[in-house]
Amino acid sequence: MTRTIDRRLFLRGAGLLGLSIATGGLAAPFLARAAASQLRIVSNPGLENATLNVLMDELGYFRKFGIDARIVEVPGVTGPFDAVSADSADVCMVSGYNMVLPRIAQGAGVKIVGAGMKKCALTVFAKPDGATTLADLKGKTVAVGPDGGLLHTLMLQLLKEKGIDASQVDFVDKGSNDQCHEAVVKGEADACCSSISHLNDKDGLVVIGEGNMWQALPRCIFQTAYASDSAIGAKHEGLVAVMAAYGALYDFLMSPASREAFFEARKHAQKKFDAASASAIWDFNQMQRPYSRDLSLSRADIDYQQDMYIGLGILKRKQPFSEVADMSAAQAAAKLIA
Repeated sequence: MTRTIDRRLFLRGAGLLGLSIATGGLAAPFLARAAASQLRIVSNPGLENATLNVLMDELGYFRKFGIDARIVEVPGVTGPFDAVSADSADVCMVSGYNMVLPRIAQGAGVKIVGAGMKKCALTVFAKPDGATTLADLKGKTVAVGPDGGLLHTLMLQLLKEKGIDASQVDFVDKGSNDQCHEAVVKGEADACCSSISHLNDKDGLVVIGEGNMWQALPRCIFQTAYASDSAIGAKHEGLVAVMAAYGALYDFLMSPASREAFFEARKHAQKKFDAASASAIWDFNQMQRPYSRDLSLSRADIDYQQDMYIGLGILKRKQPFSEVADMSAAQAAAKLIA
């Protein structure tokens, strides 16, 4: 059943009339130039991304910033990056992918241009009568998804930083975030790395000590935003406006005023609405503030990511910041929003 969203609810909740944009000086002609070329924004069709896409459309931030944008949904973990590297899309803002830096090192014409969600929205779940600390995972079966995938990589980094030998843990591929969680519920694994969207589930699982990754890995960037070199060069003003729009969206998501609009968007994006999951995500956004209005990343942020992947054997060498990242659009976007 298709849901019709009350646009007045969104506009009232977002307070768009109160959104302060630097309209003086060069801002007006800048926004006009930003609308001159279409920006193709790619994401995979997962629930969290779909919710953000609905919010972006209904809240009208693209219109507010004068952007001619087209959302392109590409399935699969590698899909969005493949589309950007092939110039089938210009930028990816909301899809996490842990192989961005390794693929740039392999020659992809792509650069990191900022961050989506900065804090890792993952935690480690277990049965209440099982592991209670990370050290207890030795000799246990932990569901993490594909070998070398995001869940597996972050679990390896988490154990490494806590001084725990990961070779003593039996990692198993149970598929997606949700499938890993379900594997523990069904008794097919002792523990799992999974989304914080399960924090309110009434399935008996508990979070083990030091399992909250946004706390245990505070320097790790969960979602990097990346764009093609051609878009950075030829569509820079449009890219600035897109990043300003997302900065405004993220700022709104972390405000109490977002509740009604967020839940309506979630209902629209999810075939069978899960209120517990939606509440867990909204609570996380409010309490942990995982996003930032300023999407730019520092050299230290990029250095940490590269060091992590080198230490895990995924990346061979550290590259200069300018070869893997370009924060000019994110920095200009931060100035565009007063």
